[in-house]
Amino acid sequence: MSGPTPPKGKLISHFEGRSVGDHGAGWSSLWDTGNSDLWDRGKPSPALIDAIEAHQRTPDDLFYPFHANGARKKALVPGCGRGYDVVMLALHGFDAYGLEISATAVKEAQHYAMTEMKSPQAYNFGEGYQGAEKSTRGAVTFLEGDFFQSNWCTGVEFDLIYDYTVCPDPNAWAIACWSS
Repeated sequence: MSGPTPPKGKLISHFEGRSVGDHGAGWSSLWDTGNSDLWDRGKPSPALIDAIEAHQRTPDDLFYPFHANGARKKALVPGCGRGYDVVMLALHGFDAYGLEISATAVKEAQHYAMTEMKSPQAYNFGEGYQGAEKSTRGAVTFLEGDFFQSNWCTGVEFDLIYDYTVCPDPNAWAIACWSS
């Protein structure tokens, strides 16, 4: 015997009935109306911090932030929101890019990054992390665009892409990204 169906949350209700092509406008309207608290945790992903810090100690490590020639690696966070993960990656040495479909989100991310890069919160680092000196920090850049279009990334290549929000349909994503 099953119980009553739980009510749908505000976020699910907001997107229900929208075509996938209208999702970008849906996200923008949530940002524009101050509803980012529906998904915003207020800090970078602890799992990403753990992965970065565990694998960036030597040039052979997966998340070492520099190429062999000394150039910084570039990281992309599509659907970056306020930019918590973007800033954390820059604080760990990457030139980090955040992509957002909402102009409001980009403005909020830029404001957050400006403050956080000057005086980083402890939540950007794992316990006992050493290496957040200003000289080791990368740059932060925020881009406004649709991940599924190519006009936002002209001339930029990324070494690391951290995504946990963009892909509602993996098959459509693969086709869109690899068919051109």
